Amino acid sequence: MSDNPFAAYNIEVPKKYAEEIKKFCKTGGGKVTYEFAPFNRQVDLWYFSFLFAVRKGLEPVAEKETSNITPATILSGDSYRIDHIQLAFLGTTKSIELLANHRKVFDYALSMANAGFPHVLQLLKDPDDRPLWTILDEIEMTQ
Repeated sequence: MSDNPFAAYNIEVPKKYAEEIKKFCKTGGGKVTYEFAPFNRQVDLWYFSFLFAVRKGLEPVAEKETSNITPATILSGDSYRIDHIQLAFLGTTKSIELLANHRKVFDYALSMANAGFPHVLQLLKDPDDRPLWTILDEIEMTQ
């Protein structure tokens, strides 16, 4: 397992989406199936929103009012996520020097996830389909 340069930070989500995010996660408290809550944890939905924003080329969004969902130490368990964040940042900035600024890299990840949340939540709330199938359809169309 590699070192986690983001361990000192917190994963935060926009306060305006905090309750909605919980609805689509197994840890949200409800006893629902994956069809209705396709993400195990809030961090998984956060990471998916980050990837969605990167893939769609969305502009980063800074949020003033946020809710802390978990310490970023959680990324150590899935260290490939750290690599993905760093690679996306490097691809955007084209600066190996900036990559050494862990706060800047993590702020980029937070702002990209913020950019993805409204789109991902809209997909998850599609009244014509179950959230899991809508997300899978979106992934399939993006390939």
